[in-house]
Amino acid sequence: MRQAIVVGDEVVVVWDDGHESYYPGAPLRKACSCAGCRGERHLFGRATLPTFAPLRPEAFVPVDLHLVGNYGLQVTWGDGHDHGIYDLVQLRAACPCEACAAARS
Repeated sequence: MRQAIVVGDEVVVVWDDGHESYYPGAPLRKACSCAGCRGERHLFGRATLPTFAPLRPEAFVPVDLHLVGNYGLQVTWGDGHDHGIYDLVQLRAACPCEACAAARS
């Protein structure tokens, strides 16, 4: 990944090969994989269910980004949520542009 910035309500990633990916905030937030959003399994098999509280509109607006190591991107959302880490390999594979979507088909 060369660069990641917030533009309006999208996360824009410029990849090392120059390809640009524009991720709309709503689907990206809904894909958050943190324990609060997805739930978690405990060591001995018990599970904590995800929080199903309705999200306010600002929850879908990215406001800040941080690279996590060499593998992930952490997004801070308008409601303060910042626990999820988006894997860079998975982000690239899920690029929503027409060319990438056609290549996946």
